Amino acid sequence: MNIHIITSSYPAYPDDPSGTMGLFVRQFALELAAMGHSVIVQPVARKKEYFPDPGVTIVPTPWKGGDQELASMSLMSPKNWWYFLLLFINGIKNTIKINDKYKIDRTLCMLVVPSGIFGVAGKLKNKTPYDVWILGSDIWKVRKIPFLGKFIISRVARFSDRVFADGLQLCQDVENITGEPCELLHSSRKLPVPQEQLFLSDSLKIRHFLFVGRYHINKGPDLLIKAINLLPRDVRESVRIHMFGLGPMQAQLQSMISEMKLQDCISLHGPIEAQEFSDYLQSVSFLVIPSRIESIPVVFSDALQIGTPIISMPVGDLGGIIKQHRCGIVAMDTNPEALAVSIEESLSTSKDSFKDGISAAYEQFRTNKIVHKWLSF
Repeated sequence: MNIHIITSSYPAYPDDPSGTMGLFVRQFALELAAMGHSVIVQPVARKKEYFPDPGVTIVPTPWKGGDQELASMSLMSPKNWWYFLLLFINGIKNTIKINDKYKIDRTLCMLVVPSGIFGVAGKLKNKTPYDVWILGSDIWKVRKIPFLGKFIISRVARFSDRVFADGLQLCQDVENITGEPCELLHSSRKLPVPQEQLFLSDSLKIRHFLFVGRYHINKGPDLLIKAINLLPRDVRESVRIHMFGLGPMQAQLQSMISEMKLQDCISLHGPIEAQEFSDYLQSVSFLVIPSRIESIPVVFSDALQIGTPIISMPVGDLGGIIKQHRCGIVAMDTNPEALAVSIEESLSTSKDSFKDGISAAYEQFRTNKIVHKWLSF
């Protein structure tokens, strides 16, 4: 088949750490190409140049907004609305050209906005069937658009051939908004095999924790910093928190670390590449997901893949999965106090004790299974 993937994010090169959501989109495309399908990816052109993988053709949609996440852009800015208007015009034109040139058999739209809108255009002009894969940012961000948010989500979903979401609770939310049946399709990717064991020179009393995600209010990086500040001094001295990401809160987070005098135990970094991420996951005791609102982030399955337990807030599907498989620790509430208790609890827990639960939980996130599931619909 000739398969068209429309996405708002895609890595410029295989290990591009700023590719965010696009990293799992790339993995999906690679799996399809390995199965013999012709894959055409249409990203929003956040990058100046894209280096395609074998079997994958990349046809970007022109974009004036630079290399920033669309989901993080303010809807209160007139300039951003102008950027979005141009994007919709260019994206519709690009979608129709791709359909005409590559004789597309099936389209997968990663996110409702803008990808799903382009899928609608392709179906109207070329009668190309499209599926929409809805992620949390669609529900949390798009439906806040005055007067249009829920209408856009509903119309894109109802006009599509199939609707998917990457979490059970999210599937229910989508069905409540759209009235359409929504199937679970997890988001996942393959990380490189770890090559280096970090922190070997540290004392055995030191425990390392990792945060990887957007520096955005929804992801709760500030809650993690506040939680560390709440730990007793002797406990705080025995932990090291490694934070990696991009986003609008980065300067604020750095200020918090300085004001709370946490420089000795918290290090704040920019984005992390796949190999380094894999090495960190192997080397730390836990991955921490301190989100205020969440579905199932890709970093969750990343951690399972490498065999790293998770400390999570009780949000989305995370609490249920972690408790069901015993692959980590779930905080009692979504606040710094509860997160601090969970981190302190983890200090007396062996990483190896979660091994069997992690292995069982990861089975549902294997990328080849996810691709086969999509193709079977």
